[in-house]
Amino acid sequence: MKSNIEQKWVMICKYMNEFEEGYHKLSSYYKLADSSFWILYELYQNEGGCTQRELYTEWCLNKQTINSSVKYLINEGYIMLEYLDNSKKFKKLKLTKKGKEIAKRTVGKVMELEAKAFENIDENEMDIVINFFKKQTISFKNEVNKVVKKEETEK
Repeated sequence: MKSNIEQKWVMICKYMNEFEEGYHKLSSYYKLADSSFWILYELYQNEGGCTQRELYTEWCLNKQTINSSVKYLINEGYIMLEYLDNSKKFKKLKLTKKGKEIAKRTVGKVMELEAKAFENIDENEMDIVINFFKKQTISFKNEVNKVVKKEETEK
C-alpha cells in the first residue's frame, strides 16, 4: 500500500500531465509541433528574443528537437536569427512580421485562455504553487543526479 504522500504525488503527476495535454491539444489544433509552439510562446511574450541555449535551459527542451523546430520556423519565415551585440558566434531568435502574426493568432489566443482559466486563482495561491514546484524540482533533480552519478561510477 502506498503512503499518503506517494498517493498525493501520483495525483499531482496526473494533473500535471493532464495540464500539459491541454497545451499539446492546442499546439496540434494550430498545426504546430509542441516544440515549435513553445518557441513561439517564448518569443511572443519576450519581444527582445532569446537564444537557443535559453530555450534548452529555461524550458528544459531537448536540444535536437529545438534545433529542428528552429530550422522549421526559419524556413516558414516565422523567426529569424540575429547576431548578439559584439558577437559573431551567438545569435538571438526573434519573430519576423509573419511570425508575430502567427504567434498572435496562436500563442496570443492561448495566453487569453490561460488568463481566463486562472481568473479563479489568486496571486497567493499561484505563489504557493510556484514555491512548491520550485522546491520539488530542485529536490527531484538532486535525487536524479545521485542515481545517475551512482550508476556511472558502477560502470
